[in-house]
Amino acid sequence: MLERLIIDDPDVIGLLLDHQRTLNLLPFFQAPHTVADAATHRGVKANQMAYWVNRYVQAGILEGVGDAPPARGTRSRGQLYRVTAAEFVLLPAGGYAAEEIVDRTYGPMWASLRAAVAHDTDLVASRWAIRIWLYQDRLVTQQEIPVDLIGQDILVPEGNALNLWMTARFDAATLTELRAELEGIFNRYATRIIRDQPDLPRTTMHLALARKVD
Repeated sequence: MLERLIIDDPDVIGLLLDHQRTLNLLPFFQAPHTVADAATHRGVKANQMAYWVNRYVQAGILEGVGDAPPARGTRSRGQLYRVTAAEFVLLPAGGYAAEEIVDRTYGPMWASLRAAVAHDTDLVASRWAIRIWLYQDRLVTQQEIPVDLIGQDILVPEGNALNLWMTARFDAATLTELRAELEGIFNRYATRIIRDQPDLPRTTMHLALARKVD
């Protein structure tokens, strides 16, 4: 297996830009897997995983590394696959504009996040109100809250999807501190991800900090 594979083929880059799809590579980064085992690991259908494995093999992202040891009294459980490199580096400038890179990479995840927030809101839509107020004497805030929480000083009702936004002006030191705190939260909870219980509900966590384009 290579330490690093530099990719400049636009077709292969296009295959890998969608981050939700490249999550299917997770089992193969960790260890050689069969299609069936990788599908179980990711909580997807075997035929769906087989489709993407075939695409990745053709693109040189995955490779076969032999047959899986058979269980006692059975035949081989199938071909084992692993990634061809420990790290893939895409050089997309030759074929993709910045906006397309962002749309292909994050668009599906943003759509998933939006759908999840809408789903949670719809579950209790008849009991919701929209509250607009001044938060901490400096931030005009708008959020959806259950009507039975009107009058209570609560920022995020329990059970509601966490979806807070802020556009503000900070000095450089504050921005550095904020970025470090957000990265710390992300890294801390990344260590607590459970991989072997696909029956658990999936949660989308999206942390973002960006300069506003006026």
